[in-house]
Amino acid sequence: MISEIRFKAIALIFFLIITTIAVAGSGFVFLSDTTSKLFYASNNEIYTPDKQELLYFQKGNIFFKGTIDDRNNIFLLTTSMNANSDNLEAVYEKDTRQALYSFSNYKFYLGKDQTEDYRQKSELIHIQHIKKWLAFYSSINDTLLAFYNADSLPSSTAIIVAYTLIKKFDLEKKITTQLNRPKLMQNAFSTIKPAWGNATANEWMWDGKVFRPRWNPDPDLAWTFDGETIKPQYASSVNAQYTWDGENFKPYWSTNRNLEWTWDGRLIKPIWNTDWANQYTIEDGEIKPWSNNYPDREWKLDGDIPMPLIILVISGIARAN
Repeated sequence: MISEIRFKAIALIFFLIITTIAVAGSGFVFLSDTTSKLFYASNNEIYTPDKQELLYFQKGNIFFKGTIDDRNNIFLLTTSMNANSDNLEAVYEKDTRQALYSFSNYKFYLGKDQTEDYRQKSELIHIQHIKKWLAFYSSINDTLLAFYNADSLPSSTAIIVAYTLIKKFDLEKKITTQLNRPKLMQNAFSTIKPAWGNATANEWMWDGKVFRPRWNPDPDLAWTFDGETIKPQYASSVNAQYTWDGENFKPYWSTNRNLEWTWDGRLIKPIWNTDWANQYTIEDGEIKPWSNNYPDREWKLDGDIPMPLIILVISGIARAN
């Protein structure tokens, strides 16, 4: 169940943009930065954000491109248009016999495999239904990607939105890389370390439960993350606890703007600091300032580490010694 903290954070975002939502049966699909729009949807039709061009429309279990329901215009075929189906449903691209994706209970997977173990490893996107809203999260790092008013739009809209987000954020490639990693590595841990200099002095490892320095066994330096709260594993100070709502990182019990960070799907950056050298991109396992060359602020990522733990390190909050 989604926590009250995450609900309040998302509810605030939705309150700020609610005046831009159109009449029942239509509405914008917003990206996580709350200003960029992915689509304008009206009943079973999906338009460009300026509402000028019809991109897709749904008829039965088919999404067509353009305006004509001709075989040549088939874009996607599904076994159901209910994103919350209890059954494992399949998504096919035009003229394919093998399911590219599958979904069930607001979760989207790579391929179509009935085994629970595979689905856990291949989950691409999960959707949170919060009162009237649907929020789409990357299952790789629990990052908010997009959202819309579910009461205004049919369930089928969630399918075309999830498909588009998988393509837009290259989630298929990322999950395939993860699945193809050697089995030993999959069962071990992921790491983040400085790209230059003495990497061992500040290398961190994540085993899915505990985040700690790789080469310093001091238990007081370890952290835990449960999907929403980041805190020291053993220390009890409330001032060292932080929250994550899928987009924003901030102190749990206090207001300290110097410790507030955000991830908008493109940049990792402080919310209240405009220093370009402190705004980072992440691509192909490399984390670096996006504006200029700062080798001392570059990091190497091996495996998958949740975004708030990456922020914990690059912000300097976490110390390896």
